[in-house]
Amino acid sequence: MITIAIANQKGGVGKTTIAFNLAQILATKGFQVLAVDNDPQGNLTSSFLEDPALRKSNVLDAYSLKILKPASISKNLYLVGADIGLSTVAERDFQVIFNLKEALDGMKNALTTSPAFDYVIIDGLPSFGHLHLAALAAADYVLIPVKPAPYALAGLKDLLTTVDKAKKYFNPGLSVLGIVINQVDGRSLVMEREMDGTLRKRYGKLVLRTRIRKRVSIEESPAFQKAVAAYAPNSAAAEDFKSLAKEVLRRIKNEQDES
Repeated sequence: MITIAIANQKGGVGKTTIAFNLAQILATKGFQVLAVDNDPQGNLTSSFLEDPALRKSNVLDAYSLKILKPASISKNLYLVGADIGLSTVAERDFQVIFNLKEALDGMKNALTTSPAFDYVIIDGLPSFGHLHLAALAAADYVLIPVKPAPYALAGLKDLLTTVDKAKKYFNPGLSVLGIVINQVDGRSLVMEREMDGTLRKRYGKLVLRTRIRKRVSIEESPAFQKAVAAYAPNSAAAEDFKSLAKEVLRRIKNEQDES
């Protein structure tokens, strides 16, 4: 079971969009996929369920050391949802950050309650705190969305510092899978090119080749509980996310082969 945290301490970079689409594309490729909403706003849950109040699984159970029972969404795809109640985790003792990993490990060993998942995709919240650290503690890899916009570099530097500290103090196996440039709209072409060049110069191969272009279909598709590849299969946006999934899988394979 490979766990990928979609993380950035800065909001508005498209974490949920990437988590939603990546999980669904991996499922259509035949992988058993679990999507975990680790944000009290519950946006990932709303993307999967027309009525989030009807969710059958809650990530808050993990932080209470209960066995997670993921809810089936579609073939090969399962969800552990979230709501505002998850915000209470911030009031608990620091040790709570290890509960999500413990719950996922427990679920992996309790195959009577869930399938053997190939991938777990964790959608994180846009802030630093217990929930953010819990995702880093549970993850094997971190995928970092960034916008080609001012201040993106500062936020990225802060996150990478946090990842380094997580590796040092409580998750030595954590790796940065890559940085994906998201929401490229082409209206500020010069600035976007400068940001793209700066990111690739500073972080080299950490920056994925795939860039996700901003398209209306990406914003519309969650309202119909569909990934953009199903909502607009012939669109440029669908091609972007398919390319992202391929590059993610290739990077994981290459890293595993090297280790």
